[in-house]
Amino acid sequence: MSGPAKGAHPFGSWRCQQCHHSFSMESAATQDEAEEGGQPLGESWLNLTASVTGAGKQKNPVPSESFHAQMEEKRIIKELACEHTMPLYPLCEGCTAQVMAELAAARDQARKDCEMYETQFALLSQREQEEDSNSREQIEEDLRQAEEEEQALIEKSHALELERTALRKKMTELEQNAVLLEQMQKCYWREYNDLQLQLRSSDRDSLRRKIDNVTMQLEALNKTNVINDAFYISHSEIYGTINGFRLGSVPSQPVEWEEINAAWGQTALLLQTLVSCWDFTFPLYRVAPMGSFSRIIKRDDDKCVWDLYCQSDMGFGRLFGYGSFDKGMAAFLECVRALQDHVRSVDTSFSPPYRIVDHKVEEFSVKLQFNTYERWTKALKYMLTNIKWLVASSLSRRS
Repeated sequence: MSGPAKGAHPFGSWRCQQCHHSFSMESAATQDEAEEGGQPLGESWLNLTASVTGAGKQKNPVPSESFHAQMEEKRIIKELACEHTMPLYPLCEGCTAQVMAELAAARDQARKDCEMYETQFALLSQREQEEDSNSREQIEEDLRQAEEEEQALIEKSHALELERTALRKKMTELEQNAVLLEQMQKCYWREYNDLQLQLRSSDRDSLRRKIDNVTMQLEALNKTNVINDAFYISHSEIYGTINGFRLGSVPSQPVEWEEINAAWGQTALLLQTLVSCWDFTFPLYRVAPMGSFSRIIKRDDDKCVWDLYCQSDMGFGRLFGYGSFDKGMAAFLECVRALQDHVRSVDTSFSPPYRIVDHKVEEFSVKLQFNTYERWTKALKYMLTNIKWLVASSLSRRS
């Protein structure tokens, strides 16, 4: 606040705290009091006149102490009303009117707010009463349901308690049974061990007898020659036979070529079986057993195939050879000789009764060319005899 100059009259020159214009105190204050109904200055608003010039002469001066007391009261009321938002006193007349208008607007707004608050308060009070009424009914309903649930839970708890008691009783019985079973199990194993000790000696004797029986059966099986049973070689007068088929023919006791061809097929199959048994491969030929139409094939030339069968007696053809049939029989005899040499290299005790050289067994040829049926039949008989020795040697190899 800007006060009067030093030594000046109390109604000297002042500066407005809002518009910063200089003004002077006038005697109009007394007139204003009269217009307001003769009220004292401390109970009415102060009228201030703006002055462009410096302080003028004062009319109807007011005592200094009374004026300052009134100004202090105005200032305190103004600060309380405006919450320190308005500028400090003194103010000129224009600024004072502006402040009064703002205060009036704030008062009207405060009245409207107060009315609105009262209306809202009434609504809230009514709503609260309604909610209290509804909540009381809801609380009573919830309480009733809670009491029903409580009663149901109490009954359930009682049932569970009875069930727990029954389970405890049953568990006690099961524990007693478990102890009894454990004792019985121990007794059982004790008796079992005693029985095993008693039977051990008799079981040992029985097992030894079983081992002896199995050993005897094994020895009998080892002595059994399956090849000999499958290919039975024998002789019938001047003929050598295999599985009952005669191999050869003589004019006094002629044999059909179908039987001779079947005998050759059985002999070829037997030789191939013996080769498999000895895990041996013929170096020059390969035997192809095909029943009554068996053949022998040259190993290094698959197109060179010779027959081990004949369709009929060729008569005059004997003078010039049987061709494929003679070559096939000679090649077959060479295969028998090769297998004999292999067996002899493995088993030095092996010694067949008849010697094979080229296409002859001893001095008898297996070819029909320039040969007689008697000598040819005897050569085939000796060949079957040597093959039978090979069958016997296969049994010793397996043993």
